[in-house]
Amino acid sequence: MVSYYGKFLPDLATVLSPLYSLLQKNKGWSWEEPQETAFRSIKELLKSSRVLVHFDPNLPLVLSCDASPYGVGTVSAHKMPYGEERPVGFASRSLTLTERKYSQLDKEALAIVFGVKKYHQFLYGRHFTLKTDHKPLIYIFSEKKATPVLASGCIQRWALALGAYSYTIQYREG
Repeated sequence: MVSYYGKFLPDLATVLSPLYSLLQKNKGWSWEEPQETAFRSIKELLKSSRVLVHFDPNLPLVLSCDASPYGVGTVSAHKMPYGEERPVGFASRSLTLTERKYSQLDKEALAIVFGVKKYHQFLYGRHFTLKTDHKPLIYIFSEKKATPVLASGCIQRWALALGAYSYTIQYREG
């Protein structure tokens, strides 16, 4: 049930991280306080009423992305005529063991790429606003600036992939 409704729940990968840790090979299975807290949290999220709106191609689209030490997440939302952002969908996933070793800059960039790929069918061919809480990415992924020569290979590849989209990137405190 969590997998099915997960697209409507924000920060799902972060909430479920203690439960996913029980599935790792060569690690003993031990139900402790972090797992109990995650279990109770996901039950509350499933019971809560999340108000989503249907996708409307006539409304401006906003994609907000964020990363934590354990997962990446994104929210696609419409900017309503009265100024409020209303979610169209949520997406998140856990980071692999290798991705958990990434720098915070790389994790935040990965969150953006994950979000753009996840909502490609809504984003490609139209202008949208991309929001991040990581200021360095504003300059790295700005459509008016070249990617820094000394940026990591991942960042350069991701910047190249994002070049196919029409977006304005903005900083959002988070």
